[in-house]
Amino acid sequence: MATPARRLPPAAEGSPGFAALLSALLPGLGQMYLGRWRRGVLLLALPAAAALAFTAVILSGGSVTSLVLQQAKLFVLLLVGGLFAYHVVVSADAFAGPLRAPRGRHAVDYALLAAIVLGLVVMYHGAYRYSLGWADLVTAVFEPPAGRTIGAGTPRAGTSTAPGWSGRDRLNVLLLGIDTREGASETQNTDAIILLSLEPRERTAVMLSIPRDTLVDIPGVGRDKVNAAYAYAGDPRKGPDLARRTVEAFLGIPIHSYAIIDFEAFRQTVWSVGGVLVDVRRPLRDERYPTNDFGIERFELRAGPQLMDGDDALRYARSRHDSNDFSRARRQQTVVFALRERFALAGLFRLPGIVERVGPLVRTNFDPGNILPLARTVLSLDASEITSDVLLPCSGDLPPHCELREENGEKGYYLIPDVPKVRALVADLFAGRKPASAR
Repeated sequence: MATPARRLPPAAEGSPGFAALLSALLPGLGQMYLGRWRRGVLLLALPAAAALAFTAVILSGGSVTSLVLQQAKLFVLLLVGGLFAYHVVVSADAFAGPLRAPRGRHAVDYALLAAIVLGLVVMYHGAYRYSLGWADLVTAVFEPPAGRTIGAGTPRAGTSTAPGWSGRDRLNVLLLGIDTREGASETQNTDAIILLSLEPRERTAVMLSIPRDTLVDIPGVGRDKVNAAYAYAGDPRKGPDLARRTVEAFLGIPIHSYAIIDFEAFRQTVWSVGGVLVDVRRPLRDERYPTNDFGIERFELRAGPQLMDGDDALRYARSRHDSNDFSRARRQQTVVFALRERFALAGLFRLPGIVERVGPLVRTNFDPGNILPLARTVLSLDASEITSDVLLPCSGDLPPHCELREENGEKGYYLIPDVPKVRALVADLFAGRKPASAR
């Protein structure tokens, strides 16, 4: 009598606990192990397709990106909670098998399933805590200032509400550098004031530095130095917007948003990209550079190309005892240019790590829905298409153009602007022309 051939058990009779473990490692893998290939492929492809689609929407910017960044904490909770629930359901489905019957399940399988669920709880709890830190960071950076709704406004210059930006027309952003060391006498004054104007369609940009001693009209206050506008607000949340409105009325153009950067954040940013390459045009020597402990030190640089770390880049941008405020403004622009080049080399994939490091010291009222398209546009700009300039005094050596008159009296040192000439310079720069006084 012939002995019947031994038959292997069907895949559906495999270990339920092992199937659940496989789906815990990779959703759908346990179902494939049990021979449920279509179901396994579907469960594997579904979250991947959803992630790709959502990432594409986020990277394209717009209202979805804005909503996600403004409600970052809620989004993290929903995202991590949804992924956890999906992972548990997929693992339980693999454990149940195609017949969903208890046959073939032993105590060890149930113990393994319980361990799998516990492991998923621990894993997603860690993921939630890590993601919540990012959410807090994003919320802090894009926190709307008092009395302002992101993206709202009118295009009139000097208004109390920032004008909205279409995403296609010219974008004007006020960059403010500030020292927020505790006890520093200059803490409430903006040490660097730069208008960044971007034309997305033409892929051109303009940077214009405004010397901090320029005398301007501060809304609700009166005439004073432009770098004092931030302090007059009396509230760190309102200071940047008052500075924005002041410069907006002074230049006669709409300024859509501001970015205020603590000098420590600037230093950390340079460190994060591995330093910046700067061509130092002339030797720099400062015998009284202020230190963090409110002392002084000597700082000097030789002429020529140099790779500066965060400390030297900050000293180079802030030092003012070796020359004057106008050369310092140009040095600040040079460092900003160099930093942009490093960002372009690093690419968008390095941005999350940089933001994590410096984000707590950066504040902006820019619409988060436009931040990624803006970053792509800025990084794609050719250096030759970026024009930089500084408001200059009509004294000393013959400048290429001049808009300011120096006045040093009993009340202190001031730069008195010729406002029509200032606005004519802005119009020329925006149009890509040489300043009228240089033609």
